[in-house]
Amino acid sequence: MAEQVGTCATCGAATATSRRRHARYCSNACRQRAYRQRVSEPVTALDSFIGRDDELSRLKGLSDARLLTLVGPAGVGKTRLAKELTSGQAGVARVELASVSNVARACATALGIGEVTREPVLSTLVRALTGRTTVLVMDNCEHVVGECAALLEPLLLGCPGVRVIATSREPLRVPGEALFAVQPLPITCAVELFADRARANQLGLRLDDPEVLAALCMRLDRLPLAIELAARLVTVLPVRELLARLDDRLELLNRGNRTAAERHQSLRAAIAWSYGRLSADEQHVFRCLSSFPGDFGLDLAVAACDLPSDRVLALLSALVAKSLLTFSGAGRFEQLESVRLYGRERLAEQVN
Repeated sequence: MAEQVGTCATCGAATATSRRRHARYCSNACRQRAYRQRVSEPVTALDSFIGRDDELSRLKGLSDARLLTLVGPAGVGKTRLAKELTSGQAGVARVELASVSNVARACATALGIGEVTREPVLSTLVRALTGRTTVLVMDNCEHVVGECAALLEPLLLGCPGVRVIATSREPLRVPGEALFAVQPLPITCAVELFADRARANQLGLRLDDPEVLAALCMRLDRLPLAIELAARLVTVLPVRELLARLDDRLELLNRGNRTAAERHQSLRAAIAWSYGRLSADEQHVFRCLSSFPGDFGLDLAVAACDLPSDRVLALLSALVAKSLLTFSGAGRFEQLESVRLYGRERLAEQVN
């Protein structure tokens, strides 16, 4: 097959390409140079990071964990927390998995290795990372948890210098995994975040009613994504009126950053990302639970779902694991208000 001329991504020299293969680098030396540059790039953000000092301190105390998974509901700030945790560290590589199906290949691409080898990708990764000190940040693992688990167990066993920080809406369930549940912001930090983002959207904005601000952030479940989406609306709604309209938040909160992933463009899309990955029985229970105005016990859930008690308990456990439900102790379960409103939308669709 006739070859064409490509350009090395590191030095700009010519590389041989064909219809079946494109060589990104002219030599192994350039490939490794690109890898070292990529994993040393600092992780930065364009806006301020507010709160989470206690969480960062606790997470830094877990530096011995080979696999640390940040788990929590949609919009709670797992990705941003992982970025802040690894900011300024050397040897960090980040893998965005939200739109990925081949986890091993995505990791190899992020690390700059494995482009031209004919070995299985896992073998390539283990061989390339043996003897190196690397922090691999795997972001948004929830839709590929099985593939992540299948990759990470042999990778961590074969590469003692590799540490993984994952973000997911459910655990990866890999031996040795340390789970850190990311909680909604404390109310003072939630209010500070809203004020910061609101004033960025409208310079000189006066926010002089702390009780209304606190009520607004509490109704938004103290979720950073919901708070930031709400802050964009100060250009068209006074804060007090915004608070009064939060029963319609799934319609209102739909103006995310243009560069954000689609699932973060609106609050509805963020929750739908989780709902769409539930089994049919899990979706059924999720919808039924949304009819409750507050917390509930197993007996009430069984009556609402019309399923055997043991089956409902198993499904409740699955929803807790997937961050769509929380166990509050004393046999009680809770849903975030935004999650409950989404469930009611889906329940209304089933009724109609």
